[in-house]
Amino acid sequence: MIHIFTITARNYLSLALTLGQSVARHHPEARFTICVADGIDGVAMNYEHPGHGLLDARAVLPHDVFEDTAFKYNITEFCTSFKPAVFKHIFATEADIDLVYYLDPDTHLYARLDPITAGSLHKTLYLAPHLIDCRVADDHPYPEFKHLWEGIFNLGFCALRRTPAMPTVLDWWDARLREYCYADQMDGLHTDQKWMDYAPVFFHDDLQVVRHFGVNVAHWNLSERPLHLRDGIYHAGADELIFFHFSGFEFKGNSLTKHVPPMHQDSFATPLLLSFAQAYREAVHANGYEEFLATPYAFASFSDGTPVTAFHRRVYRELTKKTHFPAPFDAQGPLYRNLDRAGLLDRSPAAKANYSKATVGDLSGKIRGVERVMRLLFKLVGVRRYAQLIKLASWLGRFERHHFLVNRNA
Repeated sequence: MIHIFTITARNYLSLALTLGQSVARHHPEARFTICVADGIDGVAMNYEHPGHGLLDARAVLPHDVFEDTAFKYNITEFCTSFKPAVFKHIFATEADIDLVYYLDPDTHLYARLDPITAGSLHKTLYLAPHLIDCRVADDHPYPEFKHLWEGIFNLGFCALRRTPAMPTVLDWWDARLREYCYADQMDGLHTDQKWMDYAPVFFHDDLQVVRHFGVNVAHWNLSERPLHLRDGIYHAGADELIFFHFSGFEFKGNSLTKHVPPMHQDSFATPLLLSFAQAYREAVHANGYEEFLATPYAFASFSDGTPVTAFHRRVYRELTKKTHFPAPFDAQGPLYRNLDRAGLLDRSPAAKANYSKATVGDLSGKIRGVERVMRLLFKLVGVRRYAQLIKLASWLGRFERHHFLVNRNA
């Protein structure tokens, strides 16, 4: 018996529901769960299928861990941080489940998952690499070097089997994600995903590297497994397409992904791919895309509505190395009081948008202005001090470094 699950925040529920419909079509016998990071109160499935349901993330994490991780991680980091905890929950509560699959909410099944595990019934962990074939030419539209930070494997998919090794895999992964599930290039972290670069070493005998071209097809590997139709069935290269990962998908445009630069978009704009993308786009919209997308993320603000920004989350990351802050979202709590005292609370629209580039008017003009100031500074201080200043600016460019604003004794 298999169980398939996904994790999402409420604003992406339309994608998860669309995935569930594809699961029902190709795996009618499977159980399917949507684990909702920011709660299921008032959420109803808009289709009926036996064995499908919703799970509140609070059910899989201790309360103090839930509060801590929901605060220190952004929405993507948080949703990926408790992935092993959901695996544990399913294995612990459903004794008849032998195999559990995780799929990102922006994936869609086009065939059964059975070929993934066929012939490897003794394996525990199944992972799919971003790329399979070695190419001498560095000509992927989505460059290979990006995976050196993101990780060799893409964790939009993984599967675990109930074996003696399974608890060790999940305990190790869970422990790391409690503290190190950041998307942080400086620290070499990429949420839950980068950690699995250790899997071929730590779990060599229990790992199955999935080399099926139809598994986890996406913009990063379409050049090695081009999509085509044969007798009405989608294929990726030589293999039948099992599931596609619509990472960076443009739901309001017609692009297959926003993660590939404009000069390479033509390779994703063939009539077949545009038709393929449009069918998925229509399915997601039919499941309430606009309505769900407008749902605010529950952990984007303090209890009084003040925005929680990346600045707050990363400063909290540093402060909690020495001090525990209970109920970090509470506007009456010690963390809020400390941030308020330091003048770090901001209720502006820019803070609500997490200081995105869109909140900066005439960004290119402001950059040119800064460059003029820096040229003047260079002339005043010379190359040695200018170089030292740049290194200092790089160090201060991380929000974590500014914990001294809160901790007066630092």
